[in-house]
Amino acid sequence: MLDKNDAEILNTIYKNSRMAYDSTKQVAGKCKDNELKGYLERQMRHYAENCRSAASELNTGHAKVEKPSAMARAMAHIGISMKTMRDKSAGNIAELMYDGTNMGIIDIARTVNRSHNASDKTIQRAETLLSAEEKYADGLRKFL
Repeated sequence: MLDKNDAEILNTIYKNSRMAYDSTKQVAGKCKDNELKGYLERQMRHYAENCRSAASELNTGHAKVEKPSAMARAMAHIGISMKTMRDKSAGNIAELMYDGTNMGIIDIARTVNRSHNASDKTIQRAETLLSAEEKYADGLRKFL
């Protein structure tokens, strides 16, 4: 059975990666800049893999996989639609993605910091995702 701290971190990884995948897919569909679109598609593959592996670990540890709430998903979808309705420029899309990436970084870091009894393996996994997210944010800067 998976420790509750490990399950909390893995579910945070899953939910953030799921939201990031869904949002990135929506934004990439609106993106006209081929370089930025390629960058977003690479991120999507990474997020999809994070979802699969976090869900697998949760299932293996007999813990429930917690999906992002329908309200959070709907709000993200509506927000992206509104913010890209008139401006589909690479700069605007990069800004949306940059903001979302930073929200994910904060959420994951907060969860890790309060999950004191999580295993080193799970904490390392979250730290690896945090590092990747920081690199994604840095990569988006050139499109701003």
